[in-house]
Parts: sequence; C-alpha cells; structure tokens
Amino acid sequence: MEPFLEPYNYYFLREQTQVLAQTHRSVNDRSTIQAVRSLAFDAIKEELSHLTQEELAAVMAIEKITDSQREVDQYLATLRTFVRPFKQPSEAGVKKAFAKTKKIQMPDWEQVDLKDYSFYAWNDMGQQSKFILYYQNNKLQGLQGNLSSEIKKGICTICHGTSGVSLFTVKGKVNKDGQYKTKGNYICYNSDECNRQLHTKEHFEIFIEQIKTK
Repeated sequence: MEPFLEPYNYYFLREQTQVLAQTHRSVNDRSTIQAVRSLAFDAIKEELSHLTQEELAAVMAIEKITDSQREVDQYLATLRTFVRPFKQPSEAGVKKAFAKTKKIQMPDWEQVDLKDYSFYAWNDMGQQSKFILYYQNNKLQGLQGNLSSEIKKGICTICHGTSGVSLFTVKGKVNKDGQYKTKGNYICYNSDECNRQLHTKEHFEIFIEQIKTK
C-alpha cells in the first residue's frame, strides 16, 4: 500500500493510541473503557474521512489496542510505514523561498527524518530568527520572522499544544506613516516538538493565513 498519512495524521493517531492504552491500564470499569474507545474511534473516522476503505481499515487496526505496550509499538511501527515524508527541497528552492535573506543556514537533511515533519523550521539565533518551510498547493513557501530568546510555558499558536513558547514576529505591510506593521504570535521555540503536537493541518494553515494577512 502506498503511503497515505501525513505526519500530523500520524501524531494524531499516536495520541489516540496512547489514550486508549492508558485507559486500559488505569480504568477498571468496562463501560468507561468502552466509552473512551468509542470516542476515539469516532474522532479518527471523522478526522480521516478522506481515506479509502482499505486505508481506513489499516488505521482501524487501532481497535485491537488494549494495555499491551507491545501492541502499541507494533501498531505505531506499522502506521509509520504509511506516512508521506515532508518533501525535501533543493538548496535552490530554500534560497528562493527566503529570497530576501542574504545568509541562510541550510538544514542538514541527512540528519533529518522527514516523516516527522508537516512543516520544517529551524532557529538561527545569530540572526534572532526562525525560518519556516512549508508547502502550499504543492509549492514550497518560506516564512522568516524574529524569534525572541525568552522562552515561557504557554500554548502554541501553530499546534495548540502546551510547550516552551517564544514570541515570533513578522513584518507586515507599511502603514500610512511609512512604518512596517509588526505581527506576532507565541509559538513553540522547538519546532520539532511543535510538529509532534500538530494533529491537524487546519491549525497550521490558520496560523499562516493570519500572520500573512494581519
């Protein structure tokens, strides 16, 4: 079977798997366990309603999960084979995505498992910047902004998870006074963690739309 899951789908399913296993380990009441299972299965079918019957059947092997860590590990390992990796861009593509930036630290793609990423981002604190690469309509896009070195616990605008967040600001359009408007959001300082906590594409798309249109 060809890969059919995006990385954010995988992390969504991993979370549901962990919830199911933990419920089986910590709850004795069968009706409660069944209620949690039903909620999880309904959420999966709604989130992945675009899958074919064959693809959904592969995902719904989650129904076999109980309290066994071996079952969890085997299921997640199988899911991993169905994940489409983030498409590795060329060096020229990265430079084009950040055409206004003179110096860019190129990612070492050989050290990156691209199945982990719905988007790829890195920090360059020498420039106090975060660089974000993503695809929109299959076209590589880049977003660069200033990243504060101050980290605090909070909710990330991108993944909606709780983590160490920093203020990310981007210059907007010039106002009537000839000054750039500044648009900012608190996002995960560690973008690897952000990807692991991103469970739906919609959250990332809303972040991009809002920060580019404010």
